[in-house]
Amino acid sequence: MKYPNLFQPCQLGSLMLKNRLVMSPMTMNYATEEGLATDKLIHYYVERAKGGVGLIVVEGTFFTAEGRGYRNQLGLVSEEHVKRLRQLTDMVHRLNNDVKIFIQIHHAGGRANSKVTGLRPVAPSDLPAYPGAEVPRSLTREEVRDLIEAHIEAAIRAREAGFDGVDIHSAHGYLIPSFLSPLSNRRSDEYGGDLSGRSRFLLEVVHGIKKRLGKDFPLTIKVSGDEFIEGGLGLEEMTQVALLSQEAGIDAIMVSAGSVGAKKLGDLNEPHKILRTLPMMTGHGCLVPLAAHMKQALRIPVITVGRINHPALAEEIIVQGKADLVAMGRPLLADPYLPQKASEGKEDWIRPCIACNEGCYKRIFEQLDIQCSVNPLLGREKEAFPEPEVRGKKIFVVGAGPAGLEAAHAAWERGHRVSVIERSKDLGGQLNLASIPPGRKEIEAFKTFLLNRLKRTEVKVVMGRKAVGSFIKRGRPDGVILATGAQPRSQHIPGVEKIRTMTAWEILSGEKEPEGVCLVLGAGLVGCETADHLGERGMRVILVEVLPEIAAGADADTKTYFNMRFKEKGVEVYTGTELLGMERELAVLKQGSEKIRVQIGTLVFAVGAEPNDGLYDELVRAGIKVVKVGDCVKPRGILEAVREGFEAGRNV
Repeated sequence: MKYPNLFQPCQLGSLMLKNRLVMSPMTMNYATEEGLATDKLIHYYVERAKGGVGLIVVEGTFFTAEGRGYRNQLGLVSEEHVKRLRQLTDMVHRLNNDVKIFIQIHHAGGRANSKVTGLRPVAPSDLPAYPGAEVPRSLTREEVRDLIEAHIEAAIRAREAGFDGVDIHSAHGYLIPSFLSPLSNRRSDEYGGDLSGRSRFLLEVVHGIKKRLGKDFPLTIKVSGDEFIEGGLGLEEMTQVALLSQEAGIDAIMVSAGSVGAKKLGDLNEPHKILRTLPMMTGHGCLVPLAAHMKQALRIPVITVGRINHPALAEEIIVQGKADLVAMGRPLLADPYLPQKASEGKEDWIRPCIACNEGCYKRIFEQLDIQCSVNPLLGREKEAFPEPEVRGKKIFVVGAGPAGLEAAHAAWERGHRVSVIERSKDLGGQLNLASIPPGRKEIEAFKTFLLNRLKRTEVKVVMGRKAVGSFIKRGRPDGVILATGAQPRSQHIPGVEKIRTMTAWEILSGEKEPEGVCLVLGAGLVGCETADHLGERGMRVILVEVLPEIAAGADADTKTYFNMRFKEKGVEVYTGTELLGMERELAVLKQGSEKIRVQIGTLVFAVGAEPNDGLYDELVRAGIKVVKVGDCVKPRGILEAVREGFEAGRNV
């Protein structure tokens, strides 16, 4: 077996885990509005259990009305909740593959939203969780004790539902960590003051659960090893909390990081301390040092988590003694069978998480259900798909980007005879450009996966084909999936003929070389990435955006990242600004009522893209059945391209 240390058993309290891989809790928003487990949610977890992980920790689950964080969050309040969750645990245990399943109990505290709960949030003190958040109501001493009891009763219901153990969410600025932190806990009673007082709430919850359920019922906590915020808890204090919790009876601790609030100025050059969703711009295993520090002080198993997406890294962590177990979250969204494939030495078969956060974090913050950019089957594990064809059709897929490659594989799996036709000499489409800017290298792993998977099929690949329409008509396919992508837009600017111009795509591909000061017109995602790319090369860059902010539509961490990078690289950003025209080498900008003139050497267009779908009408007129997917429908992202390609391939 490959990775022998990762796949050796580990004792956690009274349980023996079959390996050291843990599925970390992630809110999926797959439950009903009442918080009941749906078939969609149940089968999502069962699929991960089939994949070979040692322990599943089911997502943060609300147990009081005011503690709910998300509209479709899983609940553990009533007998009906218990009944539905029992279906989940029964299905997992019936697999007989020795996977264990815990559930995380979660109270959002001051981070709860009255638009979701209909109730004012509660917290240790009446301080907003972060600037702009609702001001919570300070809990009375009696309410504090009621909430301690509510945690205990939730754990009892969890055992009734068949879970093998319980995790208490004590991280990321929710209720329990807001008691722990001096930043959010200004109480003067026994639940405030020094660290001992601020830890009392958590410790009484732990004591209460152990007293009612017995010392043999496994209990873990998840903490932020460092909150990475000004005035928040640091690693040394959190290690003291961990020691107190160990003495109170917890059986293991999962060490995450981060909270909500103002970041420390000294951390601005370390992305993982600023970007709390740990996107692809952060380093692999960036939180491991926190777990390693705690492991030196604790007797109980320590679980590390955060940007660990490859079994080789997980094995290294175990071998070096930095943690006892390794938790993965997003990588198991991307591929539930990662553990099984890793143990068999089939790393090339693992569909890689690229930490883009487009389908997970971005959607959860919008109160939407979780999807995955690279896995079109996430959340659809129960769906029935068309049976394989007995007599396969002849299918042409035009375009070898993510949509086309996903479509080709899905069609081949159904038993069709598939050919991929690519006009250029490179496979991968937009993935080739998307992986070039700083911090985006992770995208290349997905392209590598797609190409390796293609080699394991009987799909025929035709490259460098120019007269595609004629070629297709001569081939007389039964159907065509058009995945021809998009092409960059330009914009008419008066006087532009007097200056060197090019598109962002031409810059990133190396097709054209900029000179002098570069003005990048458009600060969407592509414009920001291009400005970052040029800044990294040491060029002076001016970024102009007509909207009031850069990276409109991107998640908050992506915007923060670009602002950090532009400050570091000296990129000059003009928002709410128009480019009126060129006066020889002077770009005339208008910001409000003010006109600004700047001398430039190159004008770079990053003003969007338009579908490259000219082939569609030609093929339809020839009587060929055609389905469009990906950017040739509408320019969007990897998530939409992959899902549409998969759908087309499965249903062709």
